[in-house]
Amino acid sequence: MKLLSKIRSLSTNRSRLTNLSEVVLIITCHQLELYPNQHYAVDQLWIMFLRQTWTINNMVHKVFVYGTLKRNEPNHGTMTNPENGVATFIAEGMTKEKYPLIIATKYNVPFLLHSPGTGYNVKGEIYEVDDKMLSNLDILEDHPNCYIRDKNDIVLTDSTVMKCWVYFLKMFKPELLSKPFLEDYKSEGDHGMRYCESQDEYCTDEDMNEIIENVN
Repeated sequence: MKLLSKIRSLSTNRSRLTNLSEVVLIITCHQLELYPNQHYAVDQLWIMFLRQTWTINNMVHKVFVYGTLKRNEPNHGTMTNPENGVATFIAEGMTKEKYPLIIATKYNVPFLLHSPGTGYNVKGEIYEVDDKMLSNLDILEDHPNCYIRDKNDIVLTDSTVMKCWVYFLKMFKPELLSKPFLEDYKSEGDHGMRYCESQDEYCTDEDMNEIIENVN
């Protein structure tokens, strides 16, 4: 029963289920030679492993959201709509480095400017998303034309540091740094700049002219 115990132990611990070859090795080395009477049980566990491994391989992206995609904010429905893919809330956190989080354009859109050391340790939420959800978030954020998705250190409430994708505005106009900085975005916050939903994507041509630095 050592084989079955090891497989069951692995199957209940997702953090250890990272290498399918380990499972293949266990089964191929022991299934016939050591446990000839347990073919059915091992085969069923093998199927379970395939299903769990497929799920993990398709949900490996961690994304930090700090604006309208957070819970109780206007665009959070994007994260919960199954047609967009899968997004699972992991934890609350904040950027390890300070960044300026501002509100701009006529739609009062929150933008995280890539200016490390300026502003606050921005608070937000970490989600684990699958490939489909990440692709849809890229479309929503107009990556890489407007926002740039970049890996960044996020500090959890227990001080654990986690690498996450974060959408930054990098080629921004310097005057945006004169706007008030936020630590924790809320559309209905004291700033009085309630988010206005647009029929277009976040970055229309007009918006981009207002916020993006012309490098030509």
